[in-house]
Amino acid sequence: MIILADLTAVHRDHARELAHRLQALGDNGEGDTSLRGTMNTVAVTLRDWVAGLGEGSLDAVERGERALQDIYDDALEGGASNNDPQTAALLDAQFQEIGEKIDELAAR
Repeated sequence: MIILADLTAVHRDHARELAHRLQALGDNGEGDTSLRGTMNTVAVTLRDWVAGLGEGSLDAVERGERALQDIYDDALEGGASNNDPQTAALLDAQFQEIGEKIDELAAR
């Protein structure tokens, strides 16, 4: 199914971008409850999510997308990225893209 292939590509890109951003910040985020820890959690979640995709589970995929968007929302609303505009912009862009994918899933 095209939507699943598209979601897989989007999440791989997001995970890669987050990993690069963490590297640029000089931290792997492990054991950290800050923005970096949240970003690391999202990257790991995305990798696991991509590995577990199945075409027969679009409702579960949509729920998973909404849960993932909640993680981004928590990071953005928590203000941890306020002192780092580049990270805030990355998280916001990914949050918006996930929202677009949720709309596509809901419209199916």
